[in-house]
Amino acid sequence: MRLAVTVGFESRLVMRALARLGPVDDYFLLRGITGKEGDRESAETVSDLIRTLGKGQEIQVDLIDLSRGLNRIVELEFDIMALAGGPRALILLAFVAAILRKSDIYLVPEFSIEPVRISGFRVLKELGGLTEARLRAFVNVGIGSTAEDVAKRIGVDKTTAYRHLEWLADRGLVRVEGGRMRRYSADPLSVAVASGYLRLMEKEVAKSAGDKV
Repeated sequence: MRLAVTVGFESRLVMRALARLGPVDDYFLLRGITGKEGDRESAETVSDLIRTLGKGQEIQVDLIDLSRGLNRIVELEFDIMALAGGPRALILLAFVAAILRKSDIYLVPEFSIEPVRISGFRVLKELGGLTEARLRAFVNVGIGSTAEDVAKRIGVDKTTAYRHLEWLADRGLVRVEGGRMRRYSADPLSVAVASGYLRLMEKEVAKSAGDKV
């Protein structure tokens, strides 16, 4: 497992996060390059981490040219992204890169010692490709729902709901358990994002219809 982690000036926060994410084969320690005095401090933090971990690669991310910085992160072969510290621009670029690469994403909050899994935000990459019908099926999956359950919630027949759910499952948006009695589950955070997207879509449709009257 290869883990990429954003680094600022505080090494203890990063170590606390890494200790809770399990064994790691290699670390990409991302530090922002701003051309300011802080660059030296972040370089020292990375050196401390590599010394403590006994492994790891320093990755310098250009925060003056953001497109260049994003490309640098996207080209890395990582499995997990930990947003643990550093300049706001670095966190933003790392978050976007993790979504594009469909990696697991963890947020390391300052108020807790436990990283928070936020991989559900990866659904952002898929929303534009969902029809309204599939989007409605997705936001009504819940945990352990059958095709019949979803069909009743969205007002379609069971076969139609099943087709929507299998399409979503093929793209990794829902999980499937069971054999003949298949049950579907979706990440609650992904559902929340999709629900917000659906509400905005409905408002735009209603507004467009009102403008035509």
